[in-house]
Amino acid sequence: MSSSRVRLLPVIGIVAFGVLSVKAVSIAEAAGAMAAENSEPSASPTQPIETSALPEMVSEQEESSETESGAEENMCPSTDQIAEQAGLSQYEIQVLRSLADRRESLDARESTLDTREMTISAAETRLNDQIDELKRLEASIQGLLVDLDEQNEEQLASLVKVYESMKPKDAARIFDTLDDILMLELADRMKPAAMAAVLSNMNSERARALTTLMAKKTEPPETVSDLEARSFEP
Repeated sequence: MSSSRVRLLPVIGIVAFGVLSVKAVSIAEAAGAMAAENSEPSASPTQPIETSALPEMVSEQEESSETESGAEENMCPSTDQIAEQAGLSQYEIQVLRSLADRRESLDARESTLDTREMTISAAETRLNDQIDELKRLEASIQGLLVDLDEQNEEQLASLVKVYESMKPKDAARIFDTLDDILMLELADRMKPAAMAAVLSNMNSERARALTTLMAKKTEPPETVSDLEARSFEP
């Protein structure tokens, strides 16, 4: 591994020399062009241009360009020349190229992973926003349910006062026609003495049904479903 690092140093030096050589040629060309422009006399507006000399000038410029291009190619060594001067084999050059390609592949994969991570992060943000919105909606519904429970409790309390103020016989006649749920809710909220008087005047079957419902309510729940259902009862 250390010998490979030592061999890379000449390669770097040769590449740097080639780059500096190309820049030196470019600077020399620019300086020559500026000197030629300064040495040429300014043409008079009325002086005619000799068209017969144009082909020779174009030919000379083409030859000069070809010569300069050849000089640049000679001064800028190829990869094989750099490898030969650095003492690297063709296999080592291929390994270096393979490593460079592998690096580009890893960079592209990293970019793809970054994009995917950004997409996942955006999706998580949207999901969290939706969860927050559902929580706000749930809180709003819970508030409405509490309001409804309070209104229902107020109505039941008002009915209890009405039945307690009635004669037990009249109240019993109405209790006989109520459904089991409402009858049980009213019986739970009435005073024991008033409820006993009403119960004694009720139909025997309805009185037995109400007594059974009140007894079951005091028993512990047998299943989790019964416990959950009873937790919502007033």
